[in-house]
Amino acid sequence: MTPASWFRAVFRQWPFLAALSIVVAGVIVVANDHFKRGTVIIAAGICAAAFLRLVIPNSRAGLLLVRSRFLDVLTLAFLGGGTLIAALIVPPPS
Repeated sequence: MTPASWFRAVFRQWPFLAALSIVVAGVIVVANDHFKRGTVIIAAGICAAAFLRLVIPNSRAGLLLVRSRFLDVLTLAFLGGGTLIAALIVPPPS
């Protein structure tokens, strides 16, 4: 695999990488002792993945495409919403 073809292959996964980078940023914030703020960022990353899976056609969804569009969006929205609710309800560690 040449460097150019490797770069193209990675660039085709931009929806997944965008959502993953938001989640990683949230994990970094949590690691810096900002539990609620970081967990909300993680939930935003998961919800962003759901939105991207909803609006991007199947041919360009990359690693966000697992099953049908409906099932992928439903699963990601459920996980993102659940994470957001947990972030807002659970008290931060003392």
